[in-house]
Amino acid sequence: MQASLLLVSFIGVLWVLSAQVVFNVDGREFTIPGYMVWCALAYASLGSWLTWRVGRPLVTLNADHYAREAELRVALVRVAEHAESVALYQGEADERASLDIILGAVLSVSRKLAGGLARLTWVTSGYGWLIIVAPFLMAAPGYFSGRLTLGALMIVVGAFTQVQGSLRWFVDNFSKIADWRATLVRVVAMRDALRSIESLNAGEARIAVCDHPEGKLALEMVEAYLPGSLEDCALLEETKVEIGAGEHVLVTGETAAGKTTFSSRWPACGPGGTGTMRMPPRGDMMFLPQEPYLPLGTLRAAICYPDAPSSFGDKALLAALSRVGLARLADSLDREARWDKDLSLDEQQSLAFARVLLHAPKWVLFNDALSALDPAQRKNVMEVFRHELVGTTVISAGRGNLEDGFYTKTLHLRRCPRASRTA
Repeated sequence: MQASLLLVSFIGVLWVLSAQVVFNVDGREFTIPGYMVWCALAYASLGSWLTWRVGRPLVTLNADHYAREAELRVALVRVAEHAESVALYQGEADERASLDIILGAVLSVSRKLAGGLARLTWVTSGYGWLIIVAPFLMAAPGYFSGRLTLGALMIVVGAFTQVQGSLRWFVDNFSKIADWRATLVRVVAMRDALRSIESLNAGEARIAVCDHPEGKLALEMVEAYLPGSLEDCALLEETKVEIGAGEHVLVTGETAAGKTTFSSRWPACGPGGTGTMRMPPRGDMMFLPQEPYLPLGTLRAAICYPDAPSSFGDKALLAALSRVGLARLADSLDREARWDKDLSLDEQQSLAFARVLLHAPKWVLFNDALSALDPAQRKNVMEVFRHELVGTTVISAGRGNLEDGFYTKTLHLRRCPRASRTA
């Protein structure tokens, strides 16, 4: 805006003053309308083109620089999070070698970026230095012809300098433009990647998902495509299943049968596969993965998630913690910490059950969510569904104990080629 106002203010003045630059060729005098304006435009165009030509690689270099720095940050965070395992395996040398390679890539692109900025600086600085002399040379014919006084020459040069000050905006700001363009390219690439998720596997068959009129869960001829495999699927051997309120269902299968994939399909909408799923209301369902998600912040926020921390009173929170064997955390409700790091996996899974106890969902879907609990803890958790959450339907995929009488129904999964049921 400032450059535009400066250009509008002085370009008319320079156009008028250009009439004082008179050329004398073989005794004939003539003027070129707007001569100094055209000179300013030509000089600015040449400088801008040269700046673009020399500085164009900075866009790619800046994008590479940001990408390599991001890789280094991710690698450092990964090592920090697994520092104990690295130390136990004595893998410090290997991790250091890997980090050195990533750091080397950062330094390499940094050197290229510094070189590119140095070359661009030569162009922009040279452009600025020449602007001191250029208007005098351009207006010299009028001065030496005697029609342009020294005072008038200085006025013309001053107006030319002001016009150039507006026209050199691109030259002065190209390094910032290149940096902005590199950031924009990365943001646009991320946006395109997110939008492409919508069309991911668009040509594949999808499980038909609809609402169950009675609020139950019904599965008909269901097989779910396994991620990373174009040929195999997780096939539910029971062709027709209907699960009602208060039932406890165990989904079993051999290793790599796709229990995790299959169980994670229930809360999803229209995943890859075949068959039909008639679902209960989504708001009545809660999904528990093997490693519970614990958001950053206070323990209160971790227990109440996804609701606001103020959704439940202290009395309810303390009762839930005590019920799952985490009474020792009663004084830490308002303490902020990385709870996924401060708590062991069995404590995290117990905390997830405290969350279930608070929210009291009508449907709970486990994905090996009891794997880290010892038999006593597991029994304690199961008692929650026998007393406090009597009407809650439980569907568990993973290891279960059929002898304790908790599960009332068993479903069987097996890994097989796609469309094997119809074959």
